[in-house]
Amino acid sequence: MKCKGVFWAGMAAVMAAAPATANWVTKLDLQDMKGFADAPVVHVYSSDGEKWDKVDTNRATNFKLGFDAECKWGGKGHKAYKGYFEVNGFSLAGNVYPEGEGVGIETAQWVKSDLRWTGENTTFKPTQVCNSELDKRLATQAGKSKYEWLAKGFSVNYADAVRARYVLFCYGTGLGKSDIADNPARVNVRVVCDPSAKAKAKIPKPKPKPKQAKLVPAVKAIKLKLDPVNYQGACPAKVKVDAGITLNYPAEIKYQYVGDKGHKSPVFTLKNKGKAGSWNLAPWNRTIKVPVTQGKLAIGPAKGDYLHNGWMKVKVLSPKPMASKAVLFKFRCQRTPSKGPGKLQLPKPGQKPGLPALRSGTGGKQPAPTHKPREIVVVGSKAKKDKKDTAAQPLLRVPAAD
Repeated sequence: MKCKGVFWAGMAAVMAAAPATANWVTKLDLQDMKGFADAPVVHVYSSDGEKWDKVDTNRATNFKLGFDAECKWGGKGHKAYKGYFEVNGFSLAGNVYPEGEGVGIETAQWVKSDLRWTGENTTFKPTQVCNSELDKRLATQAGKSKYEWLAKGFSVNYADAVRARYVLFCYGTGLGKSDIADNPARVNVRVVCDPSAKAKAKIPKPKPKPKQAKLVPAVKAIKLKLDPVNYQGACPAKVKVDAGITLNYPAEIKYQYVGDKGHKSPVFTLKNKGKAGSWNLAPWNRTIKVPVTQGKLAIGPAKGDYLHNGWMKVKVLSPKPMASKAVLFKFRCQRTPSKGPGKLQLPKPGQKPGLPALRSGTGGKQPAPTHKPREIVVVGSKAKKDKKDTAAQPLLRVPAAD
């Protein structure tokens, strides 16, 4: 800030008209800025979304520094002072306190004004501050790209960024001697690196996650049919089990018929190398017998019929376990009266009463029964219906037992 010619001409006129009185500066202290609460703020923006390269010179910012000054005769009505201050890189953009000319300098504790960035008479570069901080964050904080930082923005507190200077002129009257002094101070600056919309548009969008394909099961549906489902007559009797399966795609299917009271068939394997579709499963017969009552003679008229309420279903064991709905059946096994006491069964020679005859070559010992789980491989036949509305049956490599 420069002193104007009008000021000097006015001062000379006052000095000529007034009695000769000397004046001088008794105190002048412009204090260094502490912290950033009263620091001027500079806004920096990005014009291309690649870096911060422009300072917003249209924004005004507040400024305040501690101040203590006094002229020897500053408080007298016929005495006067002149003061002005400047901040490198800024221009004054508003009211100034204390005023540049007048009385009351003795009571001022602050120098305050509005400033606007010009960049003159300073080596401080706000754009460089933003870009240096950007490089630092990219190097030390992983996880964000350059464009993400530019899009978000941040602020940087920069201590001792520029210098301020206050000039105080205490002048006498008439031919009295005048005095002049100046005092510099350090000024902090808060640099705001504004968010960039252009940088935000350059952030790579994350690739959409591929949708997880739903696994389609090989078995689409299972059908089960029993014949008969209601039976009344002599037992043992058989219930015939027919089943069909619909596949979504060719697959090897292991399955088993299961029923009430722990009934299980052998494990069947349907090897299908054709297309998806419906296939017949191996037929199965389940025998229903009247349970034997231990410790009681079966002589005399029957006390009642044996009633068996049961069920059957198909259980797929692989590739994915599943089961059909259970189909119910009802068997009524009629008991018939005995026709007499019956014939007495005598043991054969060499056979103890009540025991079966020993097989030859066993060394007098009855061989222990052996049991191995059976698995039957079935070549599936396509489910078709003939003129008599009967389903084509699959071929069994090993016949299933009852």
